[in-house]
Amino acid sequence: MLTAGITYFEKAIATILKVQETQAEALDKASEMIKDSLEKGGVLHVFGSGHSHAVSEDVFWRAGGLGPVNAILDVNLTMHGGGAPTRGTNLERLEGYAKIILENYDLRKGEVIIVISNSGINAVPIEVAQITKAMGLKVIALTNLEQSKAAKSRHSSGKKLYDFADLVIDSCVVPGDACIEIAKDLPKTAPLSTVVSCAILQSLVAEVAVRMYKDGVTPPVGTSANVPGGDASLDKFRAQFGGGRLRVS
Repeated sequence: MLTAGITYFEKAIATILKVQETQAEALDKASEMIKDSLEKGGVLHVFGSGHSHAVSEDVFWRAGGLGPVNAILDVNLTMHGGGAPTRGTNLERLEGYAKIILENYDLRKGEVIIVISNSGINAVPIEVAQITKAMGLKVIALTNLEQSKAAKSRHSSGKKLYDFADLVIDSCVVPGDACIEIAKDLPKTAPLSTVVSCAILQSLVAEVAVRMYKDGVTPPVGTSANVPGGDASLDKFRAQFGGGRLRVS
């Protein structure tokens, strides 16, 4: 019989409810920022490194998702591509690497970027926010404020992700991310940040789509390729949005 597994469900649900209760204003502002940008022909950019990379993929080119979304994906910051799993961790702390990543993307003034980092203390997400803000984009940070405020920045500026954000959404995850205690002398297991962060971003997708419709704009929502007529629908969708925005040299 499940015991720890049920506790995990309970803690995940409790954390999402805490986000709903405490982050309503931030989510409202984020939805309006994104909606306004998309209605003007903008693209929503999303960046995350490490396991936050998976969160950015969750809103990129998927059934029920928004078409004008650009996930800024760098394989070296993930568990893909071979090599030691510590490679991504080390690169995430490397100052200057964010500039190399961003040079490959077409980022335009007035657009919105969501930068996801549970800790908010590593160089790459900090510099992604810093650089895009300087370019005139509106930066939304999705981070664990309690943990981030208590930790020391790994960036030479001493600043953290939230310092460069126009708007901060707190994931409300417990410090350290993992939430299930096995024994007093062992590390906790079962992290929360991915499931909670994905829920936050999908709530924004839903809100933005509905608000666009209320404004008289057909929301650019894709359908599944695995339902009748899905391929034909996606062909039109692909022709319009393409699935990203790499820089064309």
